[in-house]
Amino acid sequence: MIYSGPHFFVSNPLYKTPRVLCTENSHYDIIDSGINDNGFIARTNYVPSGDLEIFPKLIKGFKTGEKTESGFDEYDNWTDYYKVGFRKMLNQSGERTLISAILPPKTSHTNGVVSVTFKEKNHDSLIELTGLCASIVLDFFIKTVGASNLTDSRITAFPLGISEKYKPYLFSRTLLLNCVNQYYAPLWAENYRVAFHGDAWSKKEGRLKDFAELSATWSWSTPLRNWYERRQALVEIDVLTAMALGLSSAELILIYNVQFPVLQQNEDDTWYDQTGNIVFTCSKGLTGVGLDRPVWEKIRTLSAGETYEHTIEKSELYRGQKVVYHAPFEKCDRVQDYETAWEWFEQL
Repeated sequence: MIYSGPHFFVSNPLYKTPRVLCTENSHYDIIDSGINDNGFIARTNYVPSGDLEIFPKLIKGFKTGEKTESGFDEYDNWTDYYKVGFRKMLNQSGERTLISAILPPKTSHTNGVVSVTFKEKNHDSLIELTGLCASIVLDFFIKTVGASNLTDSRITAFPLGISEKYKPYLFSRTLLLNCVNQYYAPLWAENYRVAFHGDAWSKKEGRLKDFAELSATWSWSTPLRNWYERRQALVEIDVLTAMALGLSSAELILIYNVQFPVLQQNEDDTWYDQTGNIVFTCSKGLTGVGLDRPVWEKIRTLSAGETYEHTIEKSELYRGQKVVYHAPFEKCDRVQDYETAWEWFEQL
């Protein structure tokens, strides 16, 4: 698998897949991880050239000869590691600027992606870096730089080494967001903590996965698969990161209110049904998800218990499949959720 930038989004390594005919940047379909099976992977526009045994050795980062200063072993193969992949180009005016996710072993990427891996076997730094970079706090840091490309020097300036008390909560949410198919099963199993089982969300909500159901064995039901719970995990990662880096609740909310106008716009007009599906969104990054506005305006006032069946037409990946939306439909208040989560984690 060779990744390019559109394949992943913030802590979502299964974000988009190119269509069979992919000649424009709009020729991608959003992936719904709640529909796919254990082994689903995105289509790719690039394939390895030549012998698959030789291909990894051609990639910069492959270590040969004696042990290097970095600590990688002799003949280490960079493609065998889990990696944090970053989109190299930084969209300063988009919903998010810093975009990263964990990429599995046996994968590479184009020059439009920068990746980081670690020599340690327990993956703590990998998961911590992924979690912190999923927050609007680190995103804000990159926005203030104003750069158009993510460079090595920017990445090495990211903080690592937060207090241990934050890690079980940050790690559980980061892994639940990233471990979306069977190729992440080893990462989940090796980094599962008993503390995950006793974790809980900052608000009680039927659309959110019960942490008590988690175990060290990865299965299809392990990761967060509906849009509502994936959003909630990112909200709580924002709070945990702000706390771990010494910010206040007011500072986190100020960062959101001042520096993330597109995210605010999308939050204000994204509506969820009672199963966690997005029934309508104005987000340009989620084109094809939910209903078109004319249909949405007709059904948005459905009462509790009523449903609407929609046949997907605008996605090449899911065309013809049906999805049922369960009323009532609700949107979220990110500032209120920040305040609730902050109070919750302060108590913990």
